[in-house]
Amino acid sequence: MTWWHAVVETRHELQNPTSPEKIRELGERLGLNPDSHVLDIASGKGGPALILAETFGCRLTCVERAPEFVSEARERTASAGLEDRIEIVEADAATYEVDRYDAALCIGATFAYGGLVPTLKRLRPVAPVLAIGEPYWRVWPLPPAPDGEERTDEGEWLPLPETIVRMESTGARVVSLIASSEDDWDRYESLHWLALDEWLAENPDHPQAGEFRARGAAARSRYLAWERAVMGWAIFVCRS
Repeated sequence: MTWWHAVVETRHELQNPTSPEKIRELGERLGLNPDSHVLDIASGKGGPALILAETFGCRLTCVERAPEFVSEARERTASAGLEDRIEIVEADAATYEVDRYDAALCIGATFAYGGLVPTLKRLRPVAPVLAIGEPYWRVWPLPPAPDGEERTDEGEWLPLPETIVRMESTGARVVSLIASSEDDWDRYESLHWLALDEWLAENPDHPQAGEFRARGAAARSRYLAWERAVMGWAIFVCRS
């Protein structure tokens, strides 16, 4: 079986609605330097790790369970000549035993620990400063769903103030945030469309082609119809 995310994220250098400039800004806010050792949970293809290692000279331990992403992350790390700075560990974060680090990242991947609150509880003992990427609603209450569309994620996220309250309920303190722009969102979402279109053109007879075509069309329609107007995303910097 072909994995959906391996197809639609083929073109993504960063697998979240953010930018290289904002990842560098994150490194500054975390106070990274060549002596820093950073844990990156559910690190995907290693996009943030590469930027942080190149910019700040820090070391990173990246934990990723998807073999497709692990393979590409290792190739990108070798190509960048950063194998002495970046370690890619193929493992499930939920069972991976972590040590102490100078900073810990979980950028757009709190599902690895079962949600925002469990993620913060798990990582607070690991590092004095954390970076958590998470969606939130920019508009509340949400506008009515378009006719015929069922929302399944309405209660999963909260408006920005309530998101911070939820995070700080764990004892962490949110000290900064780096929010996505509309351009960040459009780049992130439309790269899915492009990658899927290319894959379908190359694999017209693939047994999952029909399923992927329908899934991609539904995701694009949902984004354009209402998500683009109401959904936010930010990297929250927390003192643990």
